Amino acid sequence: MLVLLFNYKIRAFNQVSKRLFGCICLVVALWSHFLNAQANVQLETLKIQGVEGAVAQNVSGFLQPFLKRRFSAADHAIARKDVESALQAFGYYNSKIALTLTDHQQTLQVDIAAQERLKWNAIDIEVLMHSEADPFIDELVLNVPIKLNEPVRHDLYQKTKAQLESVLLARGYFDFRWIDSQLRVNKKRQQASVVLRIEAGVRYRFGRIVMNTDVKTKTYIRHLAPFQHNAFYQADLLSEFNLSLNATPYFSAIKVYPLLKERENRQVPIRVDVYEKPANSYEVGGGYSTDLGARGRFKWSKPWVSEQGHFIESNLSLSEQQQDITASYTIPVSNPNDDVWRVLGGYQIQDQVTDNVETKIWNIQLQRQWLTDDDWVRTAFIKREHQTTQRGVNVDNLPQVKTEMLLSGVSYAKKHSKGGALPYWGNEQLFSVEVASKELISSASLVKVNWKNTWLRSYKARHLVFARVDLGAIIADEIKAVPFNMRFFAGGDQSIRGFAYQSVAPRDEQGELLGGKYMVTSAAEYNYQFLPNWRAAVFIDAGAVDNEALSDWSVGGGFGIRYITPIGPIRLDHAWGLSKASKSTRLSIVIGPEI
Repeated sequence: MLVLLFNYKIRAFNQVSKRLFGCICLVVALWSHFLNAQANVQLETLKIQGVEGAVAQNVSGFLQPFLKRRFSAADHAIARKDVESALQAFGYYNSKIALTLTDHQQTLQVDIAAQERLKWNAIDIEVLMHSEADPFIDELVLNVPIKLNEPVRHDLYQKTKAQLESVLLARGYFDFRWIDSQLRVNKKRQQASVVLRIEAGVRYRFGRIVMNTDVKTKTYIRHLAPFQHNAFYQADLLSEFNLSLNATPYFSAIKVYPLLKERENRQVPIRVDVYEKPANSYEVGGGYSTDLGARGRFKWSKPWVSEQGHFIESNLSLSEQQQDITASYTIPVSNPNDDVWRVLGGYQIQDQVTDNVETKIWNIQLQRQWLTDDDWVRTAFIKREHQTTQRGVNVDNLPQVKTEMLLSGVSYAKKHSKGGALPYWGNEQLFSVEVASKELISSASLVKVNWKNTWLRSYKARHLVFARVDLGAIIADEIKAVPFNMRFFAGGDQSIRGFAYQSVAPRDEQGELLGGKYMVTSAAEYNYQFLPNWRAAVFIDAGAVDNEALSDWSVGGGFGIRYITPIGPIRLDHAWGLSKASKSTRLSIVIGPEI
């Protein structure tokens, strides 16, 4: 009886044990699954509260490494220190920070109670010069990014240090060394100060020019250098040297740099690496404008006609309303960019579709171009020109269908711009005078004067203002004696928008365009950049062409859009002829910069 009872209890115990074991296994499995699920939870988003703008962006930037992985307990302390560093970078040194995981541990909420920002209460910046003072360095020290009593920003502190180093190197202080550089913070007193002391050392001068090969134009390369041997070193002069070499027709690649490791006796040699263009080079291009229609261009150049640097260029340009071919032979005097003799010849056909006029011109001219002391490009020339003008309906309307001209003249041009193919600042001026006399081959005696000024400015990156004025006058007995291509016309994309190309001018008794002796055109345009590559524009143009007093003014205005590309803006304008009775509109497309 006892044995049976004992066996029964054992069986009951075994059943309870199995059930208990099963429960334990289930709990363990569930817990393991929970832990695995928790281990697979990744931090997906950040929620920054209490600060905004650049400060919030900086906090978010510091916390980016914690995203897309599990945020562990150990990460709390690390993340808190990162948030403190992000806040201190903007002068918040005594902030209260709370980190909370929400949204099933997929969101890190950062609550910040920012205290008063620290301000610079002392700024001690000193550049110790080796000998004489450098006014440029003194000016830099007075205008560093950090200012007294302004909020502390670590990035401006680093920027100040970098500016000092950069300017010293650019001015030739290659041996500078830091004596002291500290950003001091007293949290209890809510004060911050800067101590920057740098020893400039000696200022180096330009040494000899070293070339990579025995290039043919070694003499011209030295002439193009905008500095004298033993003059104080300036990095911007090397940039100018590089640009001047690049503007010559001889080289496909240029690199100009100082040989710092070879500096000695307070001089640094300048290395010039140039790679010559091939004996013949070719360029093909094209474009479109509503003035001339679709156009194509082919250019052939031969940079090495002789050991003295003579070069040849030839251009073929074809468009719907104008076709021309030109060739030039250039002989450098000292500077192949702006001190040259040049012989040019060309043939051109102009089709004025709106008035059914075709003009054919051939010419040959001799030019002497050189730079004045005021940086004006002066070009003196003498030109022989033959012109034939025909109207499709009645040739007799033009008394002089054929004209012969011997013109002499001079022009002055100056252009300064910043921004390359996308200029944001610029001035462009052109003044020219041409003279002809019946006593010397010419069909008519005349004097033609032209002055053009273009102005471009930008403000706070987004705002751009463009203005243009073009004035011209011809002194002659009568307009019909003046060759057709020398008369003044206005209208078109580059003149008065809202009017057809060269449609603004006096007309004869039959209502056909005659051209004028006097001209004034002007333009004013405002651009606003609303997206990184897009600008909106509004503009107004005005002008007049006449043979007497300028009384009949043509006014056009409208709006446009600009799409910014590496080769310049694509400009699409919709313009109204405001002074027209019909107020008709025109769409214009131009590719290229305003100046």
